[in-house]
Amino acid sequence: MNASEKQPKTRSCATINVTPLAPAATKIAIPKNGYSVHDTEITYNGQRFYPGVWMHYSTRTEEGEETARHEWLCGPLHVDAITRNSTCSEGYGRLLRFTNLDGKELSWALPSELLAGRPERIVSTLFNRGLKIDHSQQREIVSYIASQHPQSRVISTATTGWLGDKLFVTPLESVGTGDAIFQSESSSNGEYGKAGTLEGWQQSISAILPGNPLFQLGIGASLAGTLLAPLRVYSGCGFHLLWDSSNGKTTIVMCAASVWGHGNKFMRKWAASGSGLEGLSALRNDCLVPLDELGQANPAIVGEVVYAIVDGVGKQRAEPTGAARKIRRWLAILLSSGEITLETKMREAGKPVRAGQEVRLVTVSAGRTYGAWDNLHNHLSGQALSDARQKASGVHYGHAGPAFVRRLIEHGDTEKLPDLLDTIQKRFHPTSSQAARVARNFAILALALELATTYGLLPLTEGEGTNSMVELFESWQAGRGEGPSEDRQILRAIADFIDRHGGSRFQSTAVGAEAVRDRAGYWERTASGRIYLFTRGGLQDATQDFELTRVLRTLDSVGAIIKKEPGKLQHRKRLPDGSNPGLYWIDPARLEHVG
Repeated sequence: MNASEKQPKTRSCATINVTPLAPAATKIAIPKNGYSVHDTEITYNGQRFYPGVWMHYSTRTEEGEETARHEWLCGPLHVDAITRNSTCSEGYGRLLRFTNLDGKELSWALPSELLAGRPERIVSTLFNRGLKIDHSQQREIVSYIASQHPQSRVISTATTGWLGDKLFVTPLESVGTGDAIFQSESSSNGEYGKAGTLEGWQQSISAILPGNPLFQLGIGASLAGTLLAPLRVYSGCGFHLLWDSSNGKTTIVMCAASVWGHGNKFMRKWAASGSGLEGLSALRNDCLVPLDELGQANPAIVGEVVYAIVDGVGKQRAEPTGAARKIRRWLAILLSSGEITLETKMREAGKPVRAGQEVRLVTVSAGRTYGAWDNLHNHLSGQALSDARQKASGVHYGHAGPAFVRRLIEHGDTEKLPDLLDTIQKRFHPTSSQAARVARNFAILALALELATTYGLLPLTEGEGTNSMVELFESWQAGRGEGPSEDRQILRAIADFIDRHGGSRFQSTAVGAEAVRDRAGYWERTASGRIYLFTRGGLQDATQDFELTRVLRTLDSVGAIIKKEPGKLQHRKRLPDGSNPGLYWIDPARLEHVG
């Protein structure tokens, strides 16, 4: 497109060339070489310049005659400020402002590192967001952006959440004291969004919190992500709502998502790649990662994904040069739902669940009085209640989370949080170190509920949120049993091994007994039944996901090793072939001691 082509006329104008905007009535100087940007059409030296960014240069003929050239690059695209992190040491970029094809003004904090890469990455984002662009001028558009050095400076951050203790940043807004913007290589806002009103959300969603502990857990989880950093907690936590289909689990996750964005959009599905969920988690720092339908997850990686989301550490990746790329980190709460447990899903890929995964993603039964609900709040059924909440989560959303953070800052409660949590934790009575970690996580949710109640955001009575979280924790602990989770897994693994191979890989100690292939040990009959005499290799085979010393400690602690020599956990047995090996004498009845 050149300056002589016709475009609709407008009355006012502005020009920029690393200089302030000039109004239409002011004499405007188009540079001989450089760029100018006009918000409206102007006329200069008899030539019309339509709205947008123009590149100006001159050429000379063989006779030495100079001719001015003007090329249109794209619609109006302003570089308003230089961005950088709070220490002025990295995170530099350009704050872009432009109007899209529907007349909506948008902004994008463009990281400077993208300016050193392929121009298509920048231009594709601008195309996607509706900027009018001359496709043949992609490189010049990037050159224009890089050439601009405005005086204004803006603090940027590459992560959502807390920036200091008085400012909370999302891709949508900054809450608190100070000002900063979210800056990312992607223009994605992570599905943070706002619609309707806070009052509408309170009337249509949070109004049914009283009498519904599971719903309180969901809303508490969504708010509690903002408390992790001020509490100086260095890893997140996860809760998995488990029950049959269509009972309200997904509704709870959607309503939890509505605290920060559109219920159905801010919530995602487990059916995603590990890197995709890692990227999502990085956008949800100090917030919530709501994932529906665990059954759709990839069983080969779901265990690793749980570790990553809750621990808040992405995989180490390399730059094209081979240099280590900066590891992504975050702090968030995972809220999941599904009809199967994490253990069941991992078994599909032949993988055992680790105790660390079980306490990172705590399974909470979602089977209540009416599906996931205990109080229908005048609805005819649990389904009717769920349907109404799902609809509301797409009408009123994105207000409660920022409002909670705003009140947290205004009340000066961030410094009080550790003491407040200590008080609430005294209501929980864990029976093991692993249960203590889970109790702390439930207590953090209780703290969020109590604070939101105090701030007038939730219609609960004082102490109701804590009582509900204590109830859910005690139910989880009772269903889990006492002792470390690893103990139950070890005992179950040995019991399962005996069930599968007791008749094929264990040989009788009787004279003349038929030999077996791939022998894992021997068996003897006693008055109470068979006793299995494991070889060292056989026991390692049965419990291959655990160290042998850990296995033996568990077996000894429950009295499953019924015969042993002084100072040892083995006892020798004279076999028909004359050998006298040391074996582990295990009573399968004792394997049911825990869980």
